[in-house]
Amino acid sequence: MKTIESINLIYRDPEIRGGRPCVVGTGLRVIDIVMAMQFGDRTPDQLASDYDISLAQVHAALAYYYENQAEIDDDIREDIRIGLELAKEGWGRPERSLSSRLRHFMQDEDLRSAISEAVVASNENRPALIKALFAKMDALELGAHEGIVEQAHESSE
Repeated sequence: MKTIESINLIYRDPEIRGGRPCVVGTGLRVIDIVMAMQFGDRTPDQLASDYDISLAQVHAALAYYYENQAEIDDDIREDIRIGLELAKEGWGRPERSLSSRLRHFMQDEDLRSAISEAVVASNENRPALIKALFAKMDALELGAHEGIVEQAHESSE
């Protein structure tokens, strides 16, 4: 008798990431992995390292993608549409990548909390939380920039 084995490394929860498929034990969406591979030209080994997940989890996410490609591609298009809409409204600063900004701001407890809240938000609430997050990051960066300019001005006097 044949047994079909299943690897349960992908889950969906309507309360997490808007019900989008995620890697078990994380809030990492399958589309995050797929987009990093497709648009970031990352290998599975690099993705495992980037996201601090196992290679098996990366391959499970990719297998899930290929099994559900039409649905995931629709999700990717929607994320890109939302990103372009936010960019048109002036949210974010194009001179620095979002990932480098987020890494920098993960050191700030308030922003780490805001990032976590945006990650697990429903699809309806996510755009507003992302806008608020960008506004906080922009305000902090502007404040830091003004502080540097002020220090330079004081030292030149």
